This record gives sequence, structure tokens and C-alpha cells, in this order.
Amino acid sequence: MVNSRLISTRNQARIRRFFQKFFGHLIIWIVGSFFFIPILWMIFTAFKSPDDVFRTPPTLLPHSVKMVTIQGKQYPLYDVRFKDGREMRLARIEVHAGVGTFVDPENPSKQYKVRARFGKPVLTVKFHWHNFVDAMYRSVRPGLHVNFFVYLKNSTIYAVLAIIGTLVSSTPAAYGFAKIKWPGRDILFIVVLSTMMLPFQVTMIPLFLFFTETLHWGDTLLPLVVPTFFGSAFDIFLFRQFFRGIPDSILDAARVDGASEFQIFYRIILPLSKPVIATITIFTFLWAWNDFLGPLLYLNNPEHFTLALGLQDFQGQRNVAWNLLMAASVVFTLPVVIVFFFAQKTFIEGIKLSGVKG
Repeated sequence: MVNSRLISTRNQARIRRFFQKFFGHLIIWIVGSFFFIPILWMIFTAFKSPDDVFRTPPTLLPHSVKMVTIQGKQYPLYDVRFKDGREMRLARIEVHAGVGTFVDPENPSKQYKVRARFGKPVLTVKFHWHNFVDAMYRSVRPGLHVNFFVYLKNSTIYAVLAIIGTLVSSTPAAYGFAKIKWPGRDILFIVVLSTMMLPFQVTMIPLFLFFTETLHWGDTLLPLVVPTFFGSAFDIFLFRQFFRGIPDSILDAARVDGASEFQIFYRIILPLSKPVIATITIFTFLWAWNDFLGPLLYLNNPEHFTLALGLQDFQGQRNVAWNLLMAASVVFTLPVVIVFFFAQKTFIEGIKLSGVKG
């Protein structure tokens, strides 16, 4: 009797855990779909033809009208419905004043005059891969011969320099706050953290005037890159938290052996800090790659535009090729996905260790 009750209780617990996991995953999938569906729509739109983008009703997969060859020429196929209820699959030769001229592909000599609205195009799934090439080579500003490859180059330069500046400036500052004792260290660290509460909109105008009027760095990447070489409060905080988790005994042993603080920092601290370095690198890359407001403030010449600014400039044109815009957007998003996919394990480890140590 006792065993049967125990088995029944275990079965009920097992069933309860199953439904908890099932509904938990179901909720995650439902919430995730709100974020994934727009991305999926962007990807498939990048493969569509201009006509397919505005097709009604809209379709997720890229479609094109099926073509048939008649006497060496390509004509679209339509399912035509006649007034007597008959339906035929015919090739449309031309349309004039709302009336279409159709022929039977098997018997091209016989023509049919039918209202164009009674013809339904025969669709077939077709991916237009050339959209990506057209998008990258398309001149957004034809007079300057500027295309998306120029924007891609500028974004890459901006992201790489921002990563270098952030790591070079934030790591030694964080080491000083974490492992070196000096008067006023904690007070200054609080002051550094307090700058995180100051929104960029407050300093935007003074910085703009300083960089453009005083230093004359307008229309260059310098106002975007140089500040990264002066440290970031968030990055310094994250590095400091990780450095504090490294045992002081390792550093003391190195000092006894005659190592200088720079040698300790370069040969001990940095090699042990690969997870947090990877995390900050990803954060900085995402920030620089997606930065729109900074380039919008300082860059005027389209030859200096980054991808974020170039996409907006492309969208602001009078006649927008939405399929090419989506193709360029996929290229813009792809590096972010690749970086996170290959570095997600190190990224999560860096966040976890920086959060629990110290």
C-alpha cells in the first residue's frame, strides 16, 4: 500500500515537472517569436523581387511569376477564369486598357481577350541571390560613387579602433582600482561609476562643440574613436569585478619574485582575464557597429558614413528598393550574429564571473 502511494506520488511529480517544462518552453517560444518573426521577414524579403515585395496578399517565401517560352520569348503564366466558369493556364502576351491578351502555350496561334483582373499569376518559389550583390554595389550617392562597401569599411574601422581603445584604457584603470591600494581609490571609483548616470543627451552638445569648433574634428571618425581611449565607466566596473576575483596570493608571489606592477598586469592578470576581455570586446563591437547617433552628429560626407547611417540614408531616398534595403540590413546584422554565435560561451562565462566575484 505504501509502495503504491509512493509510486503514485512520484508519477504525479514526474507529470507535473513535464507540464512545467512544456509550458515553460511554450511561453519562451511564444515570446521569442515576437522577436524572431521580424528578423525572418527581413531575411526572406532580402531574396524577393521588387514586385514580390508588394504582392497582395503578402507571402513569407520569395515568389516569382512562372515563365514560359513561346517563339523564343519569355511570357508569364496565369490561371485565367472565363465567364462560363472555365479555367485555363495561359501565357499573358500584353495588357492594354485593363484587358489582357492571353495565348495557350501549347497552341500559341489562338488568343484570348480577358479582363486582366480575371487572371491569377502562377507563382513559384525563387530566391534572388543577386539582391545582395546589387545592394552592396548599388551607389547610394551616384555622384560620389559611394556604395555599401564604403559604409562596411568605415564601420569596421570604427568598431576595431573602438575595441582597441576600450581595452587599452579600461583594463589598466580597472587593475588600479582592483589590485593597487592608494589614497582616495574607492571615492574616485564611486565618482567614475556616477558618470554612468549622466545620459549622453546631456553632454552631446558640449562634446559636439568641443570636437568640431575647438579641435576641428568634424566629419571624421576621431570624435567617435578618441573617447574610447579614455575609458568607460561600465567597462572599468566589469573589469574591476573580474580582477578582484583573482587571488591576491598570486600577485604577492609575483611581487616577491621581483615582478613590477606592469609585468603582473601584462603576464598574469590579462592571461587570466580572457572571458571578461571577450565579453567587453563583444559589448564594444555591438555598440560601435550599431551606433547611429554618434555618426549622425559628426559625419557629413557620405564617403565617411558607417553602415547604420548609410542604411538610413538609403531608406530616406525617394524611391526605395526595399528588397535591396533588406539585403543590406542582413549584411549589417550578420557580423553581430556570427560574433555572438562563436563567442557566446566565453561571453556568458565572462558575465557570470564578473557578477559573482568581488
